[in-house]
Amino acid sequence: MFRLTQAQTTRETTLTMTTDRSRYGTLILLVSLLALLCLNQDLNLNLFRAINGLSPSLPQWLQLGITDLGHGSTLGTIVLICLLRRPELMPRVLTASLLSMILVPLLKQYFDAPRPAATLDFLYIVGETRLHHSFPSGHSTSAFLFAGTLLMVMQDKKSKWALLMGAGMVALSRILVGAHWPVDTLAGALLGLSCAYVASYVPLVRLSSRHWKILVGVLLLTLVVCQYKETSSQMAWQIIGLRWGLLLLAGVLVLRQYLQSRQPLTPRKWVRA
Repeated sequence: MFRLTQAQTTRETTLTMTTDRSRYGTLILLVSLLALLCLNQDLNLNLFRAINGLSPSLPQWLQLGITDLGHGSTLGTIVLICLLRRPELMPRVLTASLLSMILVPLLKQYFDAPRPAATLDFLYIVGETRLHHSFPSGHSTSAFLFAGTLLMVMQDKKSKWALLMGAGMVALSRILVGAHWPVDTLAGALLGLSCAYVASYVPLVRLSSRHWKILVGVLLLTLVVCQYKETSSQMAWQIIGLRWGLLLLAGVLVLRQYLQSRQPLTPRKWVRA
């Protein structure tokens, strides 16, 4: 018995990707209930003190590193790396990101909630001190938007739990560094998951090779410019290393994909099954 195969594959094979929303509603409901509970001021304050009180026992660089994973440009680089593997998700990622970029600033301006540093006499602050526009947490929104987008297309349960834990750690770090209340992070998580859910109805589309290269090039250049403008001498060197390290990795992967796309496919041959 014989079958037709290929000695080497230098171009990525298109794999079927399905969208599973079966348990996503349960996750949104759970986060909604937690956010509603934290609307109670006493519970919200006590949770903040309990979590923020753990800050001195953890290295500052670790807290800053985890919380920076929810930063727009840092997470954007991670998203780009993932899209190189799954370019079909590009329309959904762009849709969800656009929704969050509109809703988060609007909600922050509308509620104009004070941050912990503006109301508490004592708390632990790691990094920049901010006083205004606390609700909702933008970092938590971005982290759960990214996790939610992947949750609905991934099959491996361990990977799903890892995504949720990673997003949860980013949200938790916002309390540890003294930047947000628990209700802010839960509202951000709910908003991110909701944006990802809405975007999940956007069809999975693989762009042509030419348009994909242009879009990836624009995204990479935009991320480089953003990181260059945001990098300052006051920033922790661990954060600078994390951001530029991810950008370097993204650049290498983009270059590799470009070079592979220019290589001709090897001739097919018959092999024994």
